[in-house]
Amino acid sequence: MQVSSSIIPFREKAERTWNIKRYKFPKDIYEPTIFFGMYHPGDYYHFLRHLGKKIVLWAGYDIVNLLNVKLPIARLFKNAENYVENELEQEELEKLGIEAKVRPSFVEDIDDFPVSFKPSKNPHVFMSSNISREEEYGFGIIGRIAEKVPEITFHLYGGEILEKPVQGGNIILHGRVSNERFNEEIKQYHCGLRPNEHDGFSEILAKSILMGQYPISRIKYPYIDNYNSEEELVWLLKELKNKKEPNYYARGFFRNYVNNYPWVKNE
Repeated sequence: MQVSSSIIPFREKAERTWNIKRYKFPKDIYEPTIFFGMYHPGDYYHFLRHLGKKIVLWAGYDIVNLLNVKLPIARLFKNAENYVENELEQEELEKLGIEAKVRPSFVEDIDDFPVSFKPSKNPHVFMSSNISREEEYGFGIIGRIAEKVPEITFHLYGGEILEKPVQGGNIILHGRVSNERFNEEIKQYHCGLRPNEHDGFSEILAKSILMGQYPISRIKYPYIDNYNSEEELVWLLKELKNKKEPNYYARGFFRNYVNNYPWVKNE
């Protein structure tokens, strides 16, 4: 598997979860190869020089980059085997003449996320952002609606680098934390929120649903609440306090839905 440098933090996790070896050139030039992420010219270069079967797993914003390219680069991928993580991405590639199958991924051990949801009249919601992309990842939305749902505590991870959490009203800015600490802290929460308008299948949603929580997404996924306006988002957030038991059905569905790729052997 060849993983884009733009998502390099996911490389070792993907290799371990899917039990697949790392691509080595020129040794593997004729081997069937998965190209995970197509973000920049370097990724296209690796793809073009490969002479064996090509499988592309689009990771999210790389499709936006492809849509913005003025050159007819999309034709390079028409003969590859393409996978995306939601129907929005599938529709976007179809506009470029690229057929793709919808198969969401999750590159951590599913069994590391047992059900931990406990009902609460004061739910906690978590989300994350990359540095300098806070608006894209929805931090601005929370600033606008937080006072409308005072019973909710919002936990914002990532974004600007902080030495310690900062709280204002019902918003806590955690800054960047280790994946281990993040996984431990979110066990006590009730909803993973993903406001991105373009995205792959986020780990925020995956981890939340696996823990029996009630995640909320801007993009449609089976058995996950989604919204089209801030008013709808506020309504969904207010409904969290009415969730009386873990989200068992959706959890069971996604345990079988993620990583449904031909290169992954389900034991």
